[in-house]
Amino acid sequence: MNEPEVRRLLGYISAGYDNRQLSAATATVWTEELGDVEFEVAKQAVRNHFRKPSPRAYLSLDVLLEQVRVDTRQTPSAIEEDVRSAKARGFVEPSWPARQPLPRPVAARLAAARLDFALAAEAIEAGVVERPRALDVGTIGRDVPG
Repeated sequence: MNEPEVRRLLGYISAGYDNRQLSAATATVWTEELGDVEFEVAKQAVRNHFRKPSPRAYLSLDVLLEQVRVDTRQTPSAIEEDVRSAKARGFVEPSWPARQPLPRPVAARLAAARLDFALAAEAIEAGVVERPRALDVGTIGRDVPG
């Protein structure tokens, strides 16, 4: 995010959530720390934080950054889950390190596969599936020696 976006985010937070005072120093520090985060991702992280059963009343930068990591699946456990899933689907080589985040295109492909699966499952549960639809989930499992 750039500084105008950070100021917009801080204004959104202060107007709706914690009534903070926006200073130039705050905007500068948050801009430096949120430079790689897209505005919509940060805004959704703010919303997700305040939707928790007992959120902190005052959202600090470190708490926001942690929420962004959770929301974007950048926690260690989420990274390992995604790597296992990407390997199982053949999206990455089997030698991909378990704790190394997936490249953005692979992560996007994995998210799309999960969404397709979730939508198909939802349609099946709702009984609105008119005809079976093949889902492309990649190659599952390992090759069996012939």
